[in-house]
Amino acid sequence: MPFRIDVHLLDPAYQASTLDRARAEWPPHPYRVFCGLVSVADPHDPVQDAALRWLEQQPAPTVRIPVHTTEAAAPRGAWVPTNAVEKKPSHGALPGRTAGGKPKVWPERVLAEPTVVFEWPAEPPAGVHAVLEMLAKSVPYIGRATGHAFVHTTVLPSDEDLLGADAPEQGAAEGSAPDEDLWQVWEPARNSGPHRTGTQSLRTPYPGLLERLRWAHEQGQSAYQQARPHHYVLRGAVKNDEEPQMMQGPFSNLLSFAFPPGFSLDPALTLKVTGALRSTVSALLDAAGHNVNTMVAVHGHKHPEDDRRLCAFVAYPFVGHRHADGRLRGVGVALPSDLDPAHRRALLAILLRAGGGLRELNIPAVSGPVPLTYISAAATQTKSIRTVRPQHWTRPAREWTTALPMVLDFLPKRNGREIEESVTASCRVAGLPAPVTVDVLRTGAYTAGAPTLPARALRRKANERPLLSRHVRLRFAQPVTGPVLLGSKKNYGLGLCLPTHPGETPA
Repeated sequence: MPFRIDVHLLDPAYQASTLDRARAEWPPHPYRVFCGLVSVADPHDPVQDAALRWLEQQPAPTVRIPVHTTEAAAPRGAWVPTNAVEKKPSHGALPGRTAGGKPKVWPERVLAEPTVVFEWPAEPPAGVHAVLEMLAKSVPYIGRATGHAFVHTTVLPSDEDLLGADAPEQGAAEGSAPDEDLWQVWEPARNSGPHRTGTQSLRTPYPGLLERLRWAHEQGQSAYQQARPHHYVLRGAVKNDEEPQMMQGPFSNLLSFAFPPGFSLDPALTLKVTGALRSTVSALLDAAGHNVNTMVAVHGHKHPEDDRRLCAFVAYPFVGHRHADGRLRGVGVALPSDLDPAHRRALLAILLRAGGGLRELNIPAVSGPVPLTYISAAATQTKSIRTVRPQHWTRPAREWTTALPMVLDFLPKRNGREIEESVTASCRVAGLPAPVTVDVLRTGAYTAGAPTLPARALRRKANERPLLSRHVRLRFAQPVTGPVLLGSKKNYGLGLCLPTHPGETPA
């Protein structure tokens, strides 16, 4: 059962440079994570030392990174205080000034998905894991000090441990997702098999590193001087450059949380679940000292002329296979691309870090709080979390099909061509390009297991007007990234679409 450290960057950029500062370091080096753990550890605590020594003794880890990244066109620059150690600063060396009057610059890498995962093959003893988890949550950044991050650890259970009572059906149903072309896995070089398509030298932990880092600190030396390179190779192939250009959807982050294995909810409760999720997020923000009234993207009350996108609160149904039952297996929060950066950081902090992050959800009609487990976008393909993996709902695709019915924004006068035109208009309202084709079903769904909801499940309030819902299928000229949500209840999860393959027939 492998041990992994997940790094979720609070900004979609990795700020760290190569030793010559010529470009951004990529992939991130495992050495940086180990140094981060050492930096927050108590050097006089033998228990913490033992945990760090266990980690340094392990073989080099694999590194899982997003494929879609790019070197920033210009490095990030900033004025920094002038250090004065041996003498009092004079008027020629004031805080905030640098020699030569030039700001310092740092190369950075912009990421489509701000998540990096380091995975070791061995399972740590329970006590060691607890200490490493405590240290990881104390690491404030990876790379440059402005690269704020949420760091946490996981011991990946076996399939038998994860699967719930319904999991054999779910596992058999969900199969393999075609999203691995969005991630690269760099692994320590052991051979030069024909499937390897790239090489790289990464700095990694090694036995005795803890003592060397502490000695270097006492001697006034830099941590990088104690590093040792390790040869890595790229597993699999990089996405073909000749493939058509993707179109970015209206959301840039999807944070997913799974229900306990074996637990699921009736999809008719979708609006109650997502409404409870929004209320919980607002309460967490308020408890953290944020003024939720200023966060239009969260509370959703904006003027008609305000064109800013809102956060979407979603619930994930198990759909897409003949064994799918459409029941809800988890929840998610989608953050729009134009979200205020300060609000984005606040949401990421309360969902992933502050007070342990989002750990449970109180849902009307459900007795007791429902425990939640965060599932990162880089989560490995474990059967019981397939439906809740963000990549299951965000991978680029030309064709998208509703997993939950959409509630039409515009009521057509008849069930003719006007419905397709209404769906096209809903795409524009949702921040999506106009589809090339639109298919609408009066009854049933295009995706196996996708539920048809009763009228009562389409209203958030009892006095709402009658609402018309449909399952639809969209085809775009170019691949579009998800999540894709349509209709008047899109910010509460209805109209959630699944990327599908052309040619699938209605279920």
